[in-house]
Amino acid sequence: MAASAIKKATTNIMSPAAMMIEPSDIEIPRINVVQKTSEIEAPFGSVVLDKQFVIAEPESAVPCVPVSVTKGWREDIPYDEDEVPRIAHSPEERDEIAKTSDYSMLEFADITLLFEKPDKTDVGAAYPFPIGDKLFALGRINVAKDAYRQTFKRLATFTLFNPETPPSSRVWDFTSSVISRGKYSWYAPSLTFSDKETSEAVQKFILNFLR
Repeated sequence: MAASAIKKATTNIMSPAAMMIEPSDIEIPRINVVQKTSEIEAPFGSVVLDKQFVIAEPESAVPCVPVSVTKGWREDIPYDEDEVPRIAHSPEERDEIAKTSDYSMLEFADITLLFEKPDKTDVGAAYPFPIGDKLFALGRINVAKDAYRQTFKRLATFTLFNPETPPSSRVWDFTSSVISRGKYSWYAPSLTFSDKETSEAVQKFILNFLR
């Protein structure tokens, strides 16, 4: 088979249509903020993508772009109890679970974020997505309690008072910061607005992602 024919056949096989790719086939790696009890080999407070790439140090802001947000509720079961919480994706489902639950219902959100590859990084493999003339990492973080307040609520507040300006049209600073209460301390993520606009290529990527 000629080289041109092999290239064409390979291209056809690896096209989205030929592979019959559906939204459920897309795997977005998790973002974790490392805690003292985390089973991730990374410094306490660092931001880790896919449990292997450190993409931000503690207390160090890195730019990101919000891509999508999904809000939900789950039973607030203590960490050390061997019970799987029931999850609701609407206020109606939340209220139904609450009727028969021994636990309160806890707000949470899954937030998908884009991180631009820094000029200097030891984890270049974490940024596999070319958008415009830059490379990006795509990750999803699950937030609740303080993390929910410092991320989802800030995005929600911005969206409510800026209905013509989607959060994804601006660059945000993502920071893992320490929180201390009494003898306990842990790290929680936060999102802080900046007035820097995202590139046209990034905005186009997000529009296609949300379809």
